[in-house]
Amino acid sequence: MLSSMEAEDALDLLQWRHFPASLRLVRYDARGHGGSPAGAPPTWRDLGQDMLALADALGEERFIAGGWSMGGAGALHAALQQPARIHGLVLLLPPTLWEARVAQAALYRRAIALAHTAGMARFASLVASQGAGLPPWLRAAAPHLAAPRAPAPDPAAMLALYQGAAWSDLPPRAALAALSATPALIIGWSGDATHPLASAQELHRLLPASSLFIAHDYQDVLSIPMRVRDFVEASAARR
Repeated sequence: MLSSMEAEDALDLLQWRHFPASLRLVRYDARGHGGSPAGAPPTWRDLGQDMLALADALGEERFIAGGWSMGGAGALHAALQQPARIHGLVLLLPPTLWEARVAQAALYRRAIALAHTAGMARFASLVASQGAGLPPWLRAAAPHLAAPRAPAPDPAAMLALYQGAAWSDLPPRAALAALSATPALIIGWSGDATHPLASAQELHRLLPASSLFIAHDYQDVLSIPMRVRDFVEASAARR
């Protein structure tokens, strides 16, 4: 949430330039991010529908779905809506889910209330004060990652994103049984309350065909691009 392809390229944590040339890589800005207009407040379910619609437009019947945080939640919704089309999931930094989502949604609602009472400028300042969303150990090891990466959405678009996020969650745990045979790579990192390890660990428990990697230091983070490449190549080979 609040990121974009431009911001991701500047951060360069996934090193897309090294993505396997034999596979088609499709990236896009989610609703209200980067070059994509916001419209109505988008929920994770909406983002899943967008992913499937984009695959339709590109003529991709089956594909590996993935994303960071909100994007990963959207990928899960796409997989739950049409599980036969998804032959792999890449879930990076899963966000707060289920019981933990209640408190996170309350934070979003308080920010929305601030926008209505104190004004959009105060709201935008609050959002900006949240920083790059990196755990302290990563900011200490790689200070360059904490620098601003790209312009944030305008305050009205941010407000719509917060509204959509406050309404969003995954379906009940039992729904994930539909993905019991879907290979998944789940990646988390420690020390990040917005992307708690409990979410990554619970998804790993609920998705029997998943593997879980948790980064605890900068060297672990540097290994993430290779892990993603290895997973997508292996998943593509199973088609």
